[in-house]
Parts: sequence; C-alpha cells; structure tokens
Amino acid sequence: MKKVAISEGLGDLGSFFQKRGYTVVPPDEADHSAALVVSGMTDDFTGVQKRSLKVPVVSAEGKTPQEVFEQVERVAEIQ
Repeated sequence: MKKVAISEGLGDLGSFFQKRGYTVVPPDEADHSAALVVSGMTDDFTGVQKRSLKVPVVSAEGKTPQEVFEQVERVAEIQ
C-alpha cells in the first residue's frame, strides 16, 4: 500500500488520498512515504527546507487536491 505524509492543517487532503488507496501518515514518518505534502509555509524565509528528507516534498499551495494527488503520483513513479 502506498503512503503519503501530509502536514497538519491539510486534513481534507488526507481523506482525498485515503479514498484513492493511500495510507496517510504524519510528517515525522515522511521518510517511509512516497512524498511529504506541505502547505507551502514550511520553508523558511530563504526558501530552504529545514529538514533533510529522503522523499520529495510537494507543496499544496494554490493547488486543488487532484493536482496535488497527480504530483505525488508522478514523484512516486520516479522513486
């Protein structure tokens, strides 16, 4: 089963992914997921991600749930 980590505050997105066969996990379990989905406000002011991750980070900012889902599917195929 596929896993996706979703940051807090994106709860509706979690149910969207669950309906499509994903297990949704918290961000601290992102290293074992297809991707980490963030709100877009997770970056610091320099635009550099504070935590080094082994998975792609997908920003949900300005995107529909379907667009975020498609982006996660694309990056999951690359891994």
